[in-house]
Amino acid sequence: MKKNRLTIPAAITVLGLSVLSGCGAGDKDPGEPPAEVVNGENTGAGNSHSEDRDTENNESSGMAETEGGDQYEGDILADAISVRIGRDGTTEWDVDMYNNDAALTMLDYLSGSALLFPAYTYDEEGGFVAQNVRGNYTRDDEQTIPDVKTGELYLFSGGQLRFYFKDMEGANITATPIGYYTDVEGLTEAVQEAYTSNMDDTWGVDVYFWITKTLE
Repeated sequence: MKKNRLTIPAAITVLGLSVLSGCGAGDKDPGEPPAEVVNGENTGAGNSHSEDRDTENNESSGMAETEGGDQYEGDILADAISVRIGRDGTTEWDVDMYNNDAALTMLDYLSGSALLFPAYTYDEEGGFVAQNVRGNYTRDDEQTIPDVKTGELYLFSGGQLRFYFKDMEGANITATPIGYYTDVEGLTEAVQEAYTSNMDDTWGVDVYFWITKTLE
């Protein structure tokens, strides 16, 4: 984990908009998010473009393994993304991702700029934050996981991406492993603090994340 390394974001686009479903514009206040971010899904006129993008991802995700060179070799994509937790977070957390089709599809949505990603579900008892993400994802790498560890990321069949900020024994989830934070020291507290400080968010977002793709 790299402490206090500030990124200079150029644009916002998390999941449509960013890896998975959000979108934004810089490290400053992005103003009102587009409907896709607010609703956590594709809406209105944006649907056509989103479907085109999903098709492109399906066609390109398989190519990423060869076009990415050495970075896409092996089972793990080391330091695939870096994450800051909270709108005002400055600590950079490195995330390794698995070299599977679902993770590669997510990476296709990201850029080298810091992108603002909103999580609309904070479940303290379940130990995760979550958001539905755009894209057509294969379930070929889905597994049943009895115990979940702090820092792990999973994609569920309904398109929900979960980031677990606590160890959860006996979770017994069925999902696709996406990746994991390489350093979990202080991670639980960082998410809880981000949630508490964001309770009066205008858009009803529980926790904001800044996501930067570090693979080229």
